[in-house]
Amino acid sequence: MGATELHVLSKTPYNAEPPLTELVKHPITPRHLVYKRNHSDTIDLKSTADTYTVRIDGNFDGLEQKAITYPDILNRFPRKEVVAALVCAGNRRATMAAKTGREVKGIKWGDGAASNVCWAGAGLRDILLAAGLPDNGGSYEGYHVCFASYVAPCEDDEYYGGSIPLTDAMSEEGDAILAYEMNGELLTPGHGFPLRVVVPGTYGMRWVKWVDRITISKEESPNFYQQRDYKVLPDNVTSKVMAESEGWWSRVPSMQLLACNSAVTDVRRSFSACPDEIRIKARGYAYSYCPISRVEISVDNGKTWEEAKIIYQEGQRSWTLWEAELELILDDEAETNGVVVIEEDTNGRVKRKMTVLSRAVDSSGNEQELDCKWNLRGVGYAGAGGRSVEV
Repeated sequence: MGATELHVLSKTPYNAEPPLTELVKHPITPRHLVYKRNHSDTIDLKSTADTYTVRIDGNFDGLEQKAITYPDILNRFPRKEVVAALVCAGNRRATMAAKTGREVKGIKWGDGAASNVCWAGAGLRDILLAAGLPDNGGSYEGYHVCFASYVAPCEDDEYYGGSIPLTDAMSEEGDAILAYEMNGELLTPGHGFPLRVVVPGTYGMRWVKWVDRITISKEESPNFYQQRDYKVLPDNVTSKVMAESEGWWSRVPSMQLLACNSAVTDVRRSFSACPDEIRIKARGYAYSYCPISRVEISVDNGKTWEEAKIIYQEGQRSWTLWEAELELILDDEAETNGVVVIEEDTNGRVKRKMTVLSRAVDSSGNEQELDCKWNLRGVGYAGAGGRSVEV
């Protein structure tokens, strides 16, 4: 586990996230701080790794049904490395519930279901080409790559599965891989040893662990987790019964690309020689399906924004780490403008606090919104990041 324990949100299946202040100390997330998300028991396949096989099949001209072993993938294909953010679709779900005052269906993740890892493995494009898929991008439209893991029964289906568009899988810029390493070491059982899918720029539920079958299809994966979960339902859909009876699951697209998002992970007041002046240090992370171009912070509920300093960003797929320092005068104007909020506790003691908000803008021009609508499953929350500090 490492020196820092994860905060366990459920024991069976095991789901846990790291402390935020520890998480953002590291540009590349150490393995013991990478969140754990499971829909089944953790499977240890180390004793059978030498015979572990991924079956490739499907309906596409030229594609042959093949079985590729784990040693084949290690030895036959060029090693490909990519630094990419792994993010749960339910990241910040607890914030959605708190901000909207409405219950959400799912594990109450804080802001810690995100990480940044150096992955290594065989290129998915290379593997599919070796299986006979023609190198002809114009013919990929309308097809999907379905990933499946049959090694463990899941909570809601007999196996775990998900899919992405074939055009994304075959993109030379897409960096999709079958990974066997994270941060220079073999995957652990909890992170999908011996092989897991890595699709940079998409949410983590498409990064199927213990993958043992890849199918090219005209249809998305039929699996529960593609068809009846991980979709942003309209806010008028208030129950799973309603979603099923009114056919909402089939009317809403499956989530794929990461939304532009940021979080404030740590806010601290630092020393100031002037009693009426406060100095605030804030830091956090940001991510999107493309690089973050800037992060801004606000201490007046979004009326004005100042640009934060980006302190880490690597390649096209990593997360972004940022930090900012502010100096404010603690006076009546600050309280009048809502920069400082006065609260009184049950013992009559007065407390003053301020909240630092964050918003990100990515290189495609997407700007993180201040608010994010509620949805039943609490997925894809991308409202402004925020954290308070007593002043």
